[in-house]
Amino acid sequence: MKLKYTTPIEWAEQAVEDIDSFLQDHADAERKVANMCLSLIAKYPNRTEIIDELIQISVEELLHFKQVYELIRYRGHQLNGVFQKDPYIKGLMSIVRSDSDELFMDRLIIASIAELRGSERFKLIGDVVKDEKISKFYLNLHKQELDHIDSFIKMAKIYFDNETVNERTEIILQREAEVSSSLPWRSAIH
Repeated sequence: MKLKYTTPIEWAEQAVEDIDSFLQDHADAERKVANMCLSLIAKYPNRTEIIDELIQISVEELLHFKQVYELIRYRGHQLNGVFQKDPYIKGLMSIVRSDSDELFMDRLIIASIAELRGSERFKLIGDVVKDEKISKFYLNLHKQELDHIDSFIKMAKIYFDNETVNERTEIILQREAEVSSSLPWRSAIH
């Protein structure tokens, strides 16, 4: 899977000017992904083939949250405690279908694509941020996130045929490119 819009390096150069806001947004995003995995388990308990993997991803995302929280503290700050609205996710959710099975597939595909966009941007942040500790963290996290991208797509393909998943992924990737390229730049993952 490949993104249809590439984030310019200038986005990262602007984002690191307010690295503390970026870290806060990243902490929120990690908690949201962990919650999303647990939500999928709660809403689809009969999808037993993926429960163990969803639990594992949730645990990993909480570990990432802990690591970002440590960076926030390292920078002399604390969590802001308020989840910010994410215009990126809102834009992607506008394409989600309402049928239960289609909704399930769309949520998994969106999770994959959001992880892919996050991984791309983590690398950009790691490349441009001056603080070596933060740079090392983001370059390493970029590589770790690549595993989750495949995980969510593989989960979808357990329940839906490959062609259907691939076709829907292309549609959502196109929407994701429209959303990503049209949003104003900010110190946030998406």
